[in-house]
Amino acid sequence: MMLATASVGAQADVLGFDITLELGSGLTDSQKDVFTQAELFWESQITGYEGDIRFSPALTITANAAANDGVGGVLGSAGPRTGYDNRAYNGKLYTATGEMSFDSADIDNLESNGSLFEVIVHEMAHVLGFGTLWTYNGLYVEGSGEYTGEYALAAYQAETDSSASYVPVELEGGEGTADGHWDEGWLLGGSELMTGWLEGVTTLSSVTLAQFRDLGYLVADYDVEVPDVPSDVPAPLIGGLMLGLFAFGRRKKAA
Repeated sequence: MMLATASVGAQADVLGFDITLELGSGLTDSQKDVFTQAELFWESQITGYEGDIRFSPALTITANAAANDGVGGVLGSAGPRTGYDNRAYNGKLYTATGEMSFDSADIDNLESNGSLFEVIVHEMAHVLGFGTLWTYNGLYVEGSGEYTGEYALAAYQAETDSSASYVPVELEGGEGTADGHWDEGWLLGGSELMTGWLEGVTTLSSVTLAQFRDLGYLVADYDVEVPDVPSDVPAPLIGGLMLGLFAFGRRKKAA
């Protein structure tokens, strides 16, 4: 499978975006290489932080694999662990540390069928805040199925329906799918990276990139002024941001 990416623009030199990976037990060298490729992918799409930032940007993601329930059960879990509360300054809460954990049987299977890169990119997006930090940032009301962040909504209106009042969010699929993905039946097609099921050739829409701008990041598709260097007043680091990680299942649509 091939991931269709948006064009990459100039990267910001101030408050640049950088992911530090800590790759733990259970991962083969080839799987670690795929995690690194996913890291580089998001570092090419997200270029910095927008607005009045009162912390020194640092994002660390730990990843590991261990035996769980075998092929086809629960793939694992992913999400933020701690965050920077910058809401008093630019209205945003950001991930500081996150975790990705895979069932070793499933990650071996994903690698062998050629879908591991897409799955890691998808789950890394959840660590960065897609679906996991929406409610913290006032972008989504759980159970509503209606994402209302201004930049993603504007992109959705431009590509689908100018009268749309929200971006549709998946409400089916249970825990790990509902309230954290674009709706499978949305007008841009089910192949999009951040729908709940992986199928066919994976694409990345401008709506997904714009969603990261709603979360307070600078993204490659947007010409946004580089923010000022942060002042000496720090944003607090929140410990235990997520009570539980974002569990995820097969992401493979049944035939």
